[in-house]
Amino acid sequence: MRRSLVLLLSAATLIFLSISVIARAQSNPPPPNYKSSPPPCQAVTPSPVRGAARGAAGGALIGAISGNAGRGAAIGAAFGGVRSAVRRGSARSAGACY
Repeated sequence: MRRSLVLLLSAATLIFLSISVIARAQSNPPPPNYKSSPPPCQAVTPSPVRGAARGAAGGALIGAISGNAGRGAAIGAAFGGVRSAVRRGSARSAGACY
């Protein structure tokens, strides 16, 4: 009984301390000379090739359900690549990345 009470209080203390440390770290403002610049587009958006691969996988799955996985993969790859390129272009023109 006593051991479980000590363990419970120890766990509660550790949780309380970790929450207070996290809250303190999130509340600190940046230094006055901190200059924020946007991240590179590779970090913000996936590449068109990655979008094409994801689109091909999804298209193959939908194509397999409808009966023609190869055609679905081809359409999905084209659509996924274009969609990813448009997303990256939009992020670049909006200033979200460079």
